[in-house]
Amino acid sequence: GNSGRLLETANWLSAVSFGQKQMSTNARVLVVDDEEIMRDVLSALLTAEDYAVDLASSGTQALEMVRDKDYSVVLLDLMLPDLDGFQVLDGFRKKESSPVTVVVTAYGSIERAVKATKLGAFDFITKPFKNDEILLAIKNATEHHRLREENLRLKRSLRERYSFKNIIGKSPAMQQVFELITQVAPTRSTVMIQGESGTGKELVAKAIHA
Repeated sequence: GNSGRLLETANWLSAVSFGQKQMSTNARVLVVDDEEIMRDVLSALLTAEDYAVDLASSGTQALEMVRDKDYSVVLLDLMLPDLDGFQVLDGFRKKESSPVTVVVTAYGSIERAVKATKLGAFDFITKPFKNDEILLAIKNATEHHRLREENLRLKRSLRERYSFKNIIGKSPAMQQVFELITQVAPTRSTVMIQGESGTGKELVAKAIHA
């Protein structure tokens, strides 16, 4: 009856809510701001939404933390005591799996927003901000990071699938060659490699002995 359907709906909503919280828990956010009160406010806001939050009070500290740990998102104030926020943004780009950065500044201008975007910033927020504005920016940045990492994993997987010990090929025939190399390489069998000149017999031999 109606009570059964209501119970099913309640269970479904509970599962959706749980799933959303589980998803956000996987996102680690670094808050970079030299003002302690601002770090505390943002930390409380994001922790309440089940994000894992770390704090940095300077650009140098932020670069060290990003180098040592993988973050989904960095919330970066441009006005820092040691480094210009733009220098920090540029430093983030040197890491292969760089975080998605949301820039927060009290000195907003079109020029600064454009410069931040050119250096890889995903979003640009001007102080004072509303909590909902920050949460939406972090949510979008987290999803962008997830999709980007998924894309990188797919590219790495394709590279591994279509290459073998410096031999590259994705045709069914080459995949069969890779499979044969994998099978005979661990054995002590004698293998005769046949093929016309320039077809890669030496590369196959090196792959078997590697």
